[in-house]
Amino acid sequence: MPLTEESDDDALIEECIEELDELVMSLDRYPPAAVAVALGTYLEGLLGALVDERHCTAEEVRELLREIESGAVESSPPPQDPAAAQR
Repeated sequence: MPLTEESDDDALIEECIEELDELVMSLDRYPPAAVAVALGTYLEGLLGALVDERHCTAEEVRELLREIESGAVESSPPPQDPAAAQR
């Protein structure tokens, strides 16, 4: 199952996203950085298991991670120029 192709069951993915969103929102007592590290650790294990069980290839995992990185970087504000901040 390629990780980066559209799924045949978009409704199932949407439902899963909604449940994950509720779960993550329930973790609001933790700093966002702690949640991000914990989710990263979990994702690492999950993706490793998918590769181990031959549900996807290592290259598919790499492509998914590139897409995640691209989405995260594109949606973040540009870094602030330290010299401009001191003015």
